[in-house]
Amino acid sequence: MNTDGIANRHLLAADGLRDLQQANEQSIRIVVAARWASSCAGQLLASCLVNLLCRQVRLVRHIEIIAPDTPILIKLPSGDSGNRFPACLGSLAAWAVNGAVSVTTLRTTSTVNCTVFIGEAPQEPCQGHRLLAVGDGWRAWVGDPSHASQSVLPASPNPLGPFLAAALAAGEIFKHSRGIRRGRLLSGDGYSLWSGASSRNWMDLHDGPAISGTILPPTHIVGTGAVGNALAYIIANLGLAEGYLVLIDDDHYDDTSLNRCLLAGWLDIGQHKVHAIGRALKARGIEAFSFLGTIKSYTADVRLGLHADVAHEVDDLVFSVVASCVDKGAARQDVQGLHPQLLLGGSTLNLQAKSNLYSGRSGAACLACFNPAGKDGEKMRALEDQLRRMPDHERREFLTARGLDAEAIEEYLSGTQCGRLGEAALRDYVVRPPADFSAGFVSLGSGLLLASALLRNTIFSADSPARGDMTTLNFLNGGLGDSGLGADDNCQLSCQSKHDGKDSTANRRWFI
Repeated sequence: MNTDGIANRHLLAADGLRDLQQANEQSIRIVVAARWASSCAGQLLASCLVNLLCRQVRLVRHIEIIAPDTPILIKLPSGDSGNRFPACLGSLAAWAVNGAVSVTTLRTTSTVNCTVFIGEAPQEPCQGHRLLAVGDGWRAWVGDPSHASQSVLPASPNPLGPFLAAALAAGEIFKHSRGIRRGRLLSGDGYSLWSGASSRNWMDLHDGPAISGTILPPTHIVGTGAVGNALAYIIANLGLAEGYLVLIDDDHYDDTSLNRCLLAGWLDIGQHKVHAIGRALKARGIEAFSFLGTIKSYTADVRLGLHADVAHEVDDLVFSVVASCVDKGAARQDVQGLHPQLLLGGSTLNLQAKSNLYSGRSGAACLACFNPAGKDGEKMRALEDQLRRMPDHERREFLTARGLDAEAIEEYLSGTQCGRLGEAALRDYVVRPPADFSAGFVSLGSGLLLASALLRNTIFSADSPARGDMTTLNFLNGGLGDSGLGADDNCQLSCQSKHDGKDSTANRRWFI
């Protein structure tokens, strides 16, 4: 398999990173302490870290996992991978990227660039950069082992803390490989996804309530790309007593998806995104309805198989809980047009992950704010005109270089009756956002912020601490914080909250 496509997005330029020439492939050793290897928290952290690192193709070349042999306590996104840990992690990497990054579970004397200790670290020196990663409950800590405030016992099956620790550790390895122009490397940083606080001291981080055995209300996830994948990955591991997700997306996986879509493996290339996620959820007892299409087509469709209670609500255009993970302005406009009772959104920008709560309060933004639908018709006509002016051979080269179906588009441009496929291909190209930098650990960070906000505002709404509407996790400098989200005075949906006169220009650089 050609690995260039997998590496494409995380090798692009991004704010704060050095030029690509600085990148070099890393060899990573992961050492899991005995009591962590035999716990859900430790196995979740280690498996998630391998899932993230093996997708850093051309930045990571080899992963060595050292851990005591124990029964596996978790389910992997790759499906049935045997019943022993850590042996199962080799097959996880093979499923994800088909051997593009090698993985072994035997201790070797090979030189490594970084050693990641999970749970506990020995005092003696080790090869390369040293990292300690700890995640339990709603909390995570990553940094130099010498800065750890105390030993932590793994006690919770909650994936939030372990997955955050894995994302932070993967981010540090990525920064070492790519190099950073600004920001910092984590020396000893802890975070609470419950309170939103950060501290070097684990005991200062507030843990949240137990999640296992709770019931998540039916939730629509619109957009199942990187952030939607991450959100579903987390929900699949929550140990819910009951949950029902409606997955809506019209796109399929390509090779560039594999660097950040954590529930997809190389055999899913060419398959629809909703199907891989639905499969993973159902394997963990979470009911899911997969809809192949846009949110507009979903509301107009028959929706055969959708739970009757949810179907009745949708028929009445009632949407109780919606998580927006789409990346186009027009789609965000459509989601906001549903006027959900609870609307959350997740997104990424360079090395920053964020989630938003669209509260509907006066002065607060809606999802449509700062996300114009765009003038797709004008772009389409301009592209058609450009193509018709090209010589035949130049037009074919132009279309082929962009991965477009040249034959179908030629038929469309010639005005034949069978040109509808070509028209659809051109329109998709016009509205497709340009390829931007993206990395799996940033997408997972956004999914963690989004999942935490979803849980705090549904299952635990009565006990949840007061938090800002927008939460940002900056992997470049390790910052985590909440802030407000002001409305756009020019909101295309005439957002009622814009009339309070508050200045919202500070938020305009974000694509929400």
